[in-house]
Amino acid sequence: MKVHLTRDSVAMGDDADAPHGATRDLPAEMSAGEAITSVVKSDYLASIAGGKASWVLTCAGSSIAVVAQQWERPRFITPQGVSLSSLAVEDGSIHWHFRYLAQRDPGVIFEELKAASAT
Repeated sequence: MKVHLTRDSVAMGDDADAPHGATRDLPAEMSAGEAITSVVKSDYLASIAGGKASWVLTCAGSSIAVVAQQWERPRFITPQGVSLSSLAVEDGSIHWHFRYLAQRDPGVIFEELKAASAT
């Protein structure tokens, strides 16, 4: 499956390449959690001095995970066991955008988004 990635810039010098598009070919049967972890470990996301960048991964306008530079793995707002293919749009591809939230506390971000998704 084609997974199209974009991410926010983290600094003015990083803006030259915005929206930092990339595409990954991943197996359709891979779980969403495995796919997200794979992208995060690939160094696609920019790291920042101080080591505390926070990101929210969105798909089709919904927040699906929180990623933090200081965390070993993402924390999932939606079930991570769903197949990657279940996230595909009409053309069979997936579009993920990583929103940069500077150095906001990722634990607080996660709790806020998790609570909002429960309502």
